[in-house]
Amino acid sequence: MKAVAHHLESLNVFRGITIAAMILVNNPGDWTAVFPPLMHEYWTGWTFADLLFPWFIFIMGFAMPFAFARRHEQGHRLPHLYRRIVRRVALLIAIGLILNAVSAWPAVFPLRYPGVLQRIALSYLIAALIVLHFEVTGWVVAVALLLLGHWALLTLVPFGGHPPGTLTPEHNLAGYVDAFVFGRHSLSRPIDPEGLVGVLPSAATAVVGALAGRLVRQAHSETARLGNLVIAGAGTFVAGEVWSHLLPVSKPLWTGSYVLVVTGLAMIVFAVTYEVVDRWQVRAWARPFIWLGVNPLAIYVFSDIVGHLLQNVEIRRGNGHTTPMAWLFWGVLEPAFRPWMTEWPSLAFAVAYVAVWTAIAGVLYRRRVRIQV
Repeated sequence: MKAVAHHLESLNVFRGITIAAMILVNNPGDWTAVFPPLMHEYWTGWTFADLLFPWFIFIMGFAMPFAFARRHEQGHRLPHLYRRIVRRVALLIAIGLILNAVSAWPAVFPLRYPGVLQRIALSYLIAALIVLHFEVTGWVVAVALLLLGHWALLTLVPFGGHPPGTLTPEHNLAGYVDAFVFGRHSLSRPIDPEGLVGVLPSAATAVVGALAGRLVRQAHSETARLGNLVIAGAGTFVAGEVWSHLLPVSKPLWTGSYVLVVTGLAMIVFAVTYEVVDRWQVRAWARPFIWLGVNPLAIYVFSDIVGHLLQNVEIRRGNGHTTPMAWLFWGVLEPAFRPWMTEWPSLAFAVAYVAVWTAIAGVLYRRRVRIQV
């Protein structure tokens, strides 16, 4: 069995599943009626919703060894790769700022500077440079330095009159730095989840993904790939759980224990996906996720823009005004589910919204449209 060269269909499937789940979590019909696993934990702990964003960053890192090897074989030198990286980072940040403006419309100013795409961009920049310039041992060292450096900042550095290690929602170094740098241009409840300090561990998340990708790419048998992923995933997850007794799992802070827990689970879930899709060749069920996985960021961006427009744009309804979202949910969907509990119509709206964007992704896939973001 040859080592994997440049492509795994299971990676597209896993990416598509993650994007579908991100859209699902971000677009309930009623934010006051959401099943707990689809809501983020406020401060510590994790739910299903807390896995998705880091999984996407993990997948981004996972693809790097494959993508850079392909570029190398095509004769691309470092200056060319640098230009591609810089262009992608700039594009992601620009689109992220546009998304922030759309989500806040019409109260755009002060515009929030951090965001999901901005976090992806900076994580990609740091991880790509590490993967390009170091061997695997250097990747491992980089993960350790990023996670331990982040831990040291949070627990050993005093700030704003507070002692080192203050990690409450109201008082923590990450929130202090964002308030100092961005002022009103960031979220503050409890802190901006895509703030500056968290870039360090999110970059580590991508590098862990690159390590997993290298593990898969270099293995010379399907059994070895599966076994290596499961063992590495289980070990990483356990390490995260152990570390969580000293440094709690927290998505808002993106703590090192959180990184290890979510990337450990990502490896295990991808191992299952690889076994089913690439080894057993059972793919009929996965076709919609392949569609989403081919244009993941484009689908995410457009779904986010449309989702905010549905909530923010006013339309005339009878003698007053409403939003398309309110009309669709409260006027059409919610009455059809009575007297069921309120979480079900809210979930049904989110599932329908995912289905719409999956269909759009399918059209793009069949027409061979690839939108690079």
